[in-house]
Amino acid sequence: MKTVHRALARMAFAAGILAVAFAAQAQDYPTKPITIVVPFPPGASTDTAARALLPKMTEVLGQPVVVDNRPGSGGNVGTGFVARARPDGYTLLLTVNPPISMNKHMFKELPYDPEKDLTPVSLVATTVMALAVHPSLPVKTVQELIDYAKAHPGELKFGSAGIGSAHHINGEVINREAGIDMVHVPYPGGGPAIADLVGGHIMVSFGTLPAVLPHAQSNALRIIAVAEDERYEGLPDVPTIAETIPGVGVQTWIGVMAPGGTPRPIVDKLNAAVNEALKDPAVIDLYKKSGVQVRGTTVEELAEVIHKDLAEYEVLFPQLGIEKQ
Repeated sequence: MKTVHRALARMAFAAGILAVAFAAQAQDYPTKPITIVVPFPPGASTDTAARALLPKMTEVLGQPVVVDNRPGSGGNVGTGFVARARPDGYTLLLTVNPPISMNKHMFKELPYDPEKDLTPVSLVATTVMALAVHPSLPVKTVQELIDYAKAHPGELKFGSAGIGSAHHINGEVINREAGIDMVHVPYPGGGPAIADLVGGHIMVSFGTLPAVLPHAQSNALRIIAVAEDERYEGLPDVPTIAETIPGVGVQTWIGVMAPGGTPRPIVDKLNAAVNEALKDPAVIDLYKKSGVQVRGTTVEELAEVIHKDLAEYEVLFPQLGIEKQ
């Protein structure tokens, strides 16, 4: 019995030492540069959103904050990298929702558990999803797209940021509700999908406004609708898909995460820094011009969004015939 008591005492002592160490670490944090991992290629909405935050976060935290793009496997590569990183606040993740709330239902083997291996920091923004076509495609509305697809069954290909992405889900919902058969072409991110749309390799693609809008403004592609509940204030003349096909409007959010087990005081400092950056007029203006809407939150609010999404997509994916890879 004495041996057990001594063992318990040693464990309690060790836990106390660890708690003191974490407290000291959090108090001094940060003392070196911080890396924000973006699990998608440059040019995607996540990359734009992350880089906009850098100056203000650097100012608030007193240390350089840099971006590291680590694309691959629908965001799993970069997300898994952060999940395995030391929980010390120096390696963060800025991502759209698929790697967090969708990929668990998309992959038979996921190199991380989104709720156990990652710690929510703050929701950053929601992105406006656009439905765009190549200018050579003779359609200017969702109904014209449906009519064309019905007249050319199986010929139209639509691009997305990957299997299970909001881009993909919106396309499959259109297929189901409109009774058409556009062929899904997954890409490693929204940027490459839009690049192929501009190049004429595909005729249709979903994309976030940061990826789509510059090309629309140069007439390299045509935006025919947005996948939102309401028309986007920045493009008031562009209708929603739901105006033609009710129920189409899976949205994309962007959030900051830390490795699981990151001490709460560090998470709180990061939350404060992110939310302070989101108040910067330069960030707000850039996000607005890019079609990204600021959505700073508490740690708990992002955790609730993730939990809700995971439950929703667990039901939706089988309904759309999306199977685990």
